[in-house]
Amino acid sequence: MLGLFSLFIALAAAYPARGPCTGDCWAHDPAMIQRESDGKYFRFSTGDGVITQTSSSLKGPWTRVGAALPNGSNINQDGLNTTDIWAPDVHYSDETYYMYYVLSKIGTQTSEIGVATSKTLEPGSWTDHGIVGIPANDDYNRIDPNWISIGGKQYLQFGSFWEDIFQVELTSALKVGSNTPYQIAYNASLNHRIEGSFLYEHGDYYYLFFSSGIAGSYTATYPAAGAEYSIRVCRSSSGTGGFVDKAGTKCTESGGTMLLASHNQVYGPGGEGVLTDKDLGPVLYYHYYPLSIKEDGGEGTAGYRYGWDKIGFVDGWPVVEAA
Repeated sequence: MLGLFSLFIALAAAYPARGPCTGDCWAHDPAMIQRESDGKYFRFSTGDGVITQTSSSLKGPWTRVGAALPNGSNINQDGLNTTDIWAPDVHYSDETYYMYYVLSKIGTQTSEIGVATSKTLEPGSWTDHGIVGIPANDDYNRIDPNWISIGGKQYLQFGSFWEDIFQVELTSALKVGSNTPYQIAYNASLNHRIEGSFLYEHGDYYYLFFSSGIAGSYTATYPAAGAEYSIRVCRSSSGTGGFVDKAGTKCTESGGTMLLASHNQVYGPGGEGVLTDKDLGPVLYYHYYPLSIKEDGGEGTAGYRYGWDKIGFVDGWPVVEAA
């Protein structure tokens, strides 16, 4: 027990205090973006119709303003709740905002990734275009999408558990076409619990951030110490494969350098993304579970909170910095 306590103290000292938040600070698998027209921040989260919050600052005050898709998704598949929409991913391209999202039945491969577009990011302004067309496969689960452009081509990263993280080239922002997904990260331990990938270009590399560990259902006694969510990273010069961690271990061979683990009140950070803030530069955002709520027995998904930190790059690797 003394050893675990000493480890927790060491981790607490290893990270600066997270960035402040006021107002509505709830978040679950957040996606965050600054609107091009006025710099306003929009934060989207898993929930009924994709929960939308806005603020004039990363710090808040954040206000819940409604649902991106108040009528749910038009994807019609047996076993999927069309209003319970997961893991949004948002980007801006060609004067349009794109939101990739997920319908899924928890713990199964009954999942679909869809896409919607908007000119303003406002609730109710989104046009749903339905599924992007990633083929079903026993090797992966079609959840946690993340978009990136590499060399003029568009790609989606996706996946969780099973054979973990895959990438597929898009024929357009709305469709995969006949392209075949391929694996870019895999963890051989336990039940392969990595997910929530986010690919970010900086300098000479593409950085693959991902969440590793148990995502939730936290209580005073669950999970075992160290088994909870954490944020890890690998990098690649091409962005389409060859990802390795700081020690040189391949990301397809259980690699992944720790970026952010539980510390102080930040328990189980994950569901991350990186925003290139117009003033602060690269910002890591994520959800976490306050340790005090966990120790009181947990509150389910209501317990999640929004966290953020500046990140810098030292010797070509991201590090968390004080906000």
